[in-house]
Amino acid sequence: MKIAHISDLHLGKSLHSYSLIEDQDYILEQIAGILVEKKVEVLIIAGDVYDKNVAPEAGLKVLRKFLNQLVEAKIKVLIISGNHDSAERLTFGAEFMTDKGIYFSRVYDGIIEPVTFEDDFGPVNFYLLPFIKPSIVQHYFEDETISTYEDAVRCAVEHMEVKYRERNVIIAHQNIMNAKRCESEEIIIGLQDAVSDELFKDFDYTALGHIHRQQKIGKYNVIFSGTPLKYSTSEFEHKKVMPLINLGEKGKVDIELIPLVPKRDLRQITGTLDEIMSAANSDPNNHEDFIDVILTDENEVMDAIATLRTVYPNVLKITYDNKATRAEENIEQLGAVDKKNPLEIFEAFFNSRRGREMNDEEKQYIHSLIEKIWGEN
Repeated sequence: MKIAHISDLHLGKSLHSYSLIEDQDYILEQIAGILVEKKVEVLIIAGDVYDKNVAPEAGLKVLRKFLNQLVEAKIKVLIISGNHDSAERLTFGAEFMTDKGIYFSRVYDGIIEPVTFEDDFGPVNFYLLPFIKPSIVQHYFEDETISTYEDAVRCAVEHMEVKYRERNVIIAHQNIMNAKRCESEEIIIGLQDAVSDELFKDFDYTALGHIHRQQKIGKYNVIFSGTPLKYSTSEFEHKKVMPLINLGEKGKVDIELIPLVPKRDLRQITGTLDEIMSAANSDPNNHEDFIDVILTDENEVMDAIATLRTVYPNVLKITYDNKATRAEENIEQLGAVDKKNPLEIFEAFFNSRRGREMNDEEKQYIHSLIEKIWGEN
């Protein structure tokens, strides 16, 4: 059985002030084409379908279009709710979609019944576990002590009554210990939401959502698909892919990572304003990409972002890397403030920010300001 795994679509998300809905529509069109080309039978969407629990209209249209393409191609779809989704809203009307081959996780009620498909090697059982918290699971299992996310997921899995002699796939949306994270994720202080990959050791494949970097955790087939697009500047170096799983007879699992190519990439460019502008004409990459710029000019450049947007219209932001920004603000450098006059204090501050001493002209200017301020008070 050929299975594809994606997650964390975050439909409706913006990158700084830029809407990503066109980029999300583009990448889903690409995914649909790959699924047809590779003759995939089942697509897993492991949570965070939308970026907000109230789905935006544009996001609804994009998902509807995508699902219609998969229905026409006779590809079965398994979808669970993530922590960004409203489980109730996402799964509304789900019972009417199963005859189209679209299956949603139920709002968690303590019972997870598998969706089972057959191939030449027999049944494959898919367990759709939506994002859960300890309080949710405790409500349905009052006789058990469930105080952590680890307790909650363990309890949910133990009550699934999995037939371990058959092939089993679990779809979940949880953080896993030792997973590599990035800035675009929702982080709980102290990683108290993290659970062990050992909880899923008896499944043939664990399709995870929640973490935005594609990665395998531990020695089992516990896989985060990652997001199909880059959603933060901490993801510059990420290579976005879609895991394609070839599930053979029991114990035979082959995983291929299919590259995904965005409409507009997220890149970082470093240099002086003049250097960046001069190199723009020979830049082989898409000028419509989202660009994070680091300027190395020693002095702040007026209207830099407006100038940059004449060649890179989707510049997200600019920051500076120069002597001033690298100089550490060392409070010890100021010494005993109460024993120094205002000019000496400012000179020390200037040196810590600019990495050099003030010249005579600068000292004279600051001295005149100090005289004016102190004279008026």
